[in-house]
Amino acid sequence: MAETELKYGKDPKMRKLAQDIIKAQKGEIEQMNKWLDSQK
Repeated sequence: MAETELKYGKDPKMRKLAQDIIKAQKGEIEQMNKWLDSQK
């Protein structure tokens, strides 16, 4: 959803929120992938 906001959204506040969400989730996804790799 956040990526769609960046692609089509016009509201600067919502675009900033979308950027913040993507940034936070990328870190969380990376952390989860590292944990999953350690469980193999």
